Parts: sequence; C-alpha cells; structure tokens
Amino acid sequence: MKKILYILIFLGMSFQVSDFNKFTRLDPNVNLSQILGGAIKVGFGSEKLWSATNADNWGFVRQSATWARGNSGIIDNLILGLKNAGYFNNSAPRNDVLTNINLNGFGSATLTIKISTPTTGVSSTAYTGTKDFNHFFQITKTGASTPSLQLFFDDPNTTLGNDGALIYYRLVDFGSPQFATVGDVITESYTANESVYGTKFQTYTWRNGPENAAWISKHGRVVLTEVDAGRQLCFRSVVRLSFTKLKNLNPANATALDDLKNRCNSQLGTSTDNLYYVLAYMQKFDSPFQTTAKATYTTAATKHETICNLSYAGAKLSYGIFNVNGYVTDQLTAGEVPSDYPSPTVGGSDFMSVDEAFVRTFVALNQNVGQSSIGLVKQYEDTSKTFLDAFDGGDQNLKFK
Repeated sequence: MKKILYILIFLGMSFQVSDFNKFTRLDPNVNLSQILGGAIKVGFGSEKLWSATNADNWGFVRQSATWARGNSGIIDNLILGLKNAGYFNNSAPRNDVLTNINLNGFGSATLTIKISTPTTGVSSTAYTGTKDFNHFFQITKTGASTPSLQLFFDDPNTTLGNDGALIYYRLVDFGSPQFATVGDVITESYTANESVYGTKFQTYTWRNGPENAAWISKHGRVVLTEVDAGRQLCFRSVVRLSFTKLKNLNPANATALDDLKNRCNSQLGTSTDNLYYVLAYMQKFDSPFQTTAKATYTTAATKHETICNLSYAGAKLSYGIFNVNGYVTDQLTAGEVPSDYPSPTVGGSDFMSVDEAFVRTFVALNQNVGQSSIGLVKQYEDTSKTFLDAFDGGDQNLKFK
C-alpha cells in the first residue's frame, strides 16, 4: 500500500561556541559581555522527520544528537565563561546583579550571578522532589519581567556528581529571525550522573511548542545516556504532534494525513488529533558512528512495532541503520542488521539493546520494563503519553524558577 504520510518537519538546532581563552585578560564587564554573548549564540535549522523517500524517514536521528551536544555545550560554555571572568578564583560567596550588559546576538541584559550562594528547593520535570544548587546564573532582557535563561549547577569543573546542572531557556528571546515564531516554547535540560551506568545522562524536555514550520511539536522529551563504558550513546525520545497542524503545514497532503488519522484511531480505538512519534537508537561513539534505530507512531498510550499497529507495506520503519555519512537503509529485520552495528536484540551488563531501549520508551515513571538490571523507570526517563499530555494543563515544574 502506498505510504500515507509524506512530509513532517522537525526542529534541529546547533549551538555555536566561541574560544573563551582569548578573553581572559579583558575588563570583567567586557569579559562577561563577550564571553557569555558568544556562549548563547544559537543556530537553527529544520530537518524532515518523514517524507516520500526512505532517506528522509529518520530526520530526528540526524538532528537529535546535534541538539544534545548543544544543550551540553551551552552549559559548559556558560560555566567556562564565568570561570574565565574570575568568578571561581576563590571560594568566597558572591551575589552580583549586573545591569545593561550588552550580549552579542542578544542585546542589553541583566545578569544575575550567585557563586557559592546556594539556591534551595529547585524543582524540575527531570527528578522527583527538589534539589539545592551551589551556583546560579540568569539572563534577563533589559526591561523584561521574566528571564530568558537560567542555569543552576553545583561544580564549575564538572556537571556530574552532586546535583548536576539544570538549565532553562526561551529561544524566542535570542535574536535569530528563525526563532521569531517559536512563541512561548520553553526548554529544560538536566545533566547528572546515572548510578546504574556509572556515567552521565542528559534529558531535555520542552512544552508549548507552536506546532508550526519553525517548531512542529507541542511537547516532547529526549533521554540520552552514555553506556557500554562510554562506547555507546543510548537515545530515547517521544514527540507529540498534531494532525491538524501537520495539515496546515502541508495542505497538499491533507487527504493522506486525514486517512492516517482515521486509520490510527480506528485501529487503536482512539479519538484524538494527537500523534506521538517514538524513537530509540544506539550509536557507537567511535567513527564511523554506526547507529541502529527503531521508531513508530501511535495515537494511543501504547506503541507497536508498526505505525498505529497497522499492516501494510511501509508501515514498519525499523530497523534503520546509519553511519558517519548519515542514512544507510531501513525496514531491516533484526537478522539483517550488520554485526558491526549496535545489536537490535543483545545488550550488555550496563546497556540495553535497541529493542530494550525501545521498550523503555513511551513509558511512565516506576514501570519495570527493558533490561531488568536497570530497575524501574526513573523520573528523567518518563516519556509516557500521560507525562506529555499533562503539559496541556500546567507547567509540571517546567518553568523558570
């Protein structure tokens, strides 16, 4: 049967970073202006998530790692900027409010910097309860009542251990014409140590996406963990889309999208305009960065091997494989995935197979799924329909503090 979903566009971002070492001898205020202005420069692009060609079916595989590096990079570079500005030359507490600081690419801002001055009771969607952070950095546009960026962290030398690092930002505030239509979308990124793996994890979550060409999703979450003694990246994500908004973006494909919506709702016993894209992959860190991925779509609270559990040619995406050059091929069986790629079915003592990672995606807090040694699903791993839909009624702690 002819494929019935043709073009979905998904957000892809990369953060541009600067060489901060050359600023270390500047006047402190000039130093901050140049260092931090460089750290928050952002570049924005778009990638297809699905289209008529197989090579475009997996756009988020290509872009998700870029965004993850961006989240890590902006945290690292802001902290490095503060270090180069001398804020950690001694352990004395500092609480500075600097006004009318001109940040390159951002404009005039007020900077709030708290060093060795704990911020207590900080909540997040990525962990239960609250945490206390030793250091805090905030950017607010001059004259604005709400921040554009907040960063909480414990240790200027590492984002691992202790309570990790937590950042919030509003892209619409960062000056790029490509961000002009992203509205009130706010992104939260949290990085910390994962005790099961003994290494770091990162989760980034967003809400209030405008569902337009600049940012196609309403809500979403991505979970990344370094596994296999740092040799592989485990990636899991769920993105919530809207059939109506997709039709607005692609009016020529309205009939096909209506057909998919009707088929999904009929097959799964649902009556919804929401479409959930579920993706898991394992990627080797060494070149040629071989990657094995598994993905599907659903309109229900459960997922299946095929799109909405439908049976027709092309309804099953998995498995897709990728390398340093990008897409290789897809719709493979487990036995057809080359042996030098991450295994669809075989994991290790400290990592999941692709199947196990997929099973542990689009699931709720405290479920016992995937590799048994990993234990129950933790708060930062909650990618359930219930978790994403709850943002319709409130911020669920995804907000500036």
